[in-house]
This record gives sequence, structure tokens and C-alpha cells, in this order.
Amino acid sequence: MGTYLDEILDFHRGRSQDDNRSLDALVEGTTELEATRGFKKSLLDTPNKEVAVIAEIKRRSPSLGALLESLTPSELGREYEQGGASALSVLTDEKHFDGSSSDLKEAREVTSIPVLRKDFTVDLRDICDARIMGADAVLFIVAALDQFELRDFIDLSIELD
Repeated sequence: MGTYLDEILDFHRGRSQDDNRSLDALVEGTTELEATRGFKKSLLDTPNKEVAVIAEIKRRSPSLGALLESLTPSELGREYEQGGASALSVLTDEKHFDGSSSDLKEAREVTSIPVLRKDFTVDLRDICDARIMGADAVLFIVAALDQFELRDFIDLSIELD
């Protein structure tokens, strides 16, 4: 029997196999977007002796169930920023976490700190989707990727800023 992570990764891999969108067209769709907010810089610019916090916007967890089902991403994002967060992490997985791309867009719209798309990146198109929805960074679960996928994902992420 697989773990929650295995089941979620299988779901995302299956969905990516059914995705017929052109990678070239998606990459082209990122060329006119505004520059990213500098995720790494934001973490490194944390004042001396303070911890850089990446605050998470997450409605539910497969293992714990409902966490904050009625959260408002804009309000929570503002509160995190005012509380000193260096960046936001927004769950966009709909099936398993009740997240969405609109959660990421809403949180980013009202804050000035960088936003990480926290999802299960298993395909190069996922990186393009993250950039198009406004993410400044994308999460890679290294244990779920082989060395070739990881290298390709890093290269495309750098290309897309």
C-alpha cells in the first residue's frame, strides 16, 4: 500500500500524461509576464539573527483533514506579510488540499513578498503553469524526481525566472 505522497504523485503524473498542451506555447506565454519578486533574495535579506519564514496558505491536508477551509488567501497573506514573513507558500493542489491557482493569485495580488507555488511538480508544463499564475518560485519534491527530471526542471525554472 502506498503513502499519501505516492497516491498524490500518481494522480499528478496521470494527469500530466493526459495533458496535450504544447510546452513551447506555454513557455511563449511566459515571455511578457512581469519579473518575479526574487524568492531567494527575500530569504537572504532577512535581518541578521532572524529566521526567514515562508508562511503557508493551506486549506486542508490529506492526513489531517480540514485545517482552514474558509480561509481568505488575501487576508491571510496580508497577515503573514505584516507578521514578518519573507515569502508565502500557497497550496494549489485542488483534489488533495482544496487549493487553487486563484488562491495563489489572490494572495500575491495583495502582498509584496514572493510567492511559492506549492504543488506536485511532475512535468515541465507545471513550471510554466506556476509562472503564468504568478508564482515567483516553484516547489520540487526531489525524492519524487529522477536526476534528469530535476535537471530539466531546474533549467526551465531558471529560463522562466
